[in-house]
Amino acid sequence: MFVVGKILKPHGIKGSVKAEIITSFPEHFLDLEKVFIEQKNQKQAYSIEEVRLSNRFVFIKFVEVNSIEEALELRGRYLYIPEEDLIPLGEDEYYIHELIGMKVFDEHGVLLGTLADVWTFSANDVYVLKTVQGEEKLIPAVKQVVKSVNRQQRIMVIHVMEGMLD
Repeated sequence: MFVVGKILKPHGIKGSVKAEIITSFPEHFLDLEKVFIEQKNQKQAYSIEEVRLSNRFVFIKFVEVNSIEEALELRGRYLYIPEEDLIPLGEDEYYIHELIGMKVFDEHGVLLGTLADVWTFSANDVYVLKTVQGEEKLIPAVKQVVKSVNRQQRIMVIHVMEGMLD
């Protein structure tokens, strides 16, 4: 399951909620029929009755939630979707969960380490490389540096620019 939002508060008195969007594809909410919300350590399905997008937020009315009191119980909970509901990406596009844990090699086949995290910025993402020595190094996620990503083999090949790993 993958997080796509977080319920912030009720919206109105009929059970709608205001949620923060935690996805690069907010328009995807318009196509979803249901999301999952964790209740007592289990993810429970909630059917979507109505959706409205607004900047960083989505307003959702669930079939199962019909009062402000019921909506209040959902405050602070995350919205999840299963992997099969993720939007298919184009070539050279990856979900962060696909990248985390990949082995990172230089162009000569030398193992540099493992991709530990991805930081997202407006200009470009930055990959956090945990080197074989246990250090963390920052790798810009740009075509001049990232030469190839193999999802099946879980391998990334990068061009090491001068001073990048110092």
